[in-house]
Amino acid sequence: MRRCVISGGAVAGLYLLNRFLLVPLTSWRLLAWHGADFLAGGLMLCLLNGLLALSRRRPVERFLPASLFLLGCGLFWEVLTPLYLPRSVGDPWDVAAVWLGGMALLALWRWLDRPGWGK
Repeated sequence: MRRCVISGGAVAGLYLLNRFLLVPLTSWRLLAWHGADFLAGGLMLCLLNGLLALSRRRPVERFLPASLFLLGCGLFWEVLTPLYLPRSVGDPWDVAAVWLGGMALLALWRWLDRPGWGK
């Protein structure tokens, strides 16, 4: 649970930094659009694992279940949301950004969990 809270806080901080500082200063579209979706993928994984921890269930830590969850979230966000929210636009690259963000966080967690880290 602590890992989810710390990671979620870090991702939320990076999102705020991106949204309110980097994007206005650089007006770089990659940061503005795909950067936010990349961070959202990590946040989605934090939220899922935090809720699973609260319900005393095993967190999602393997590649395939995490991939399916992230792709499902990305597809919902990019395919279904434009159907009911007129200002929303679907973008297949955003699905990839969500997936990559979640996978990057999963890889970071695995790297931090390896024996000998932090000594």
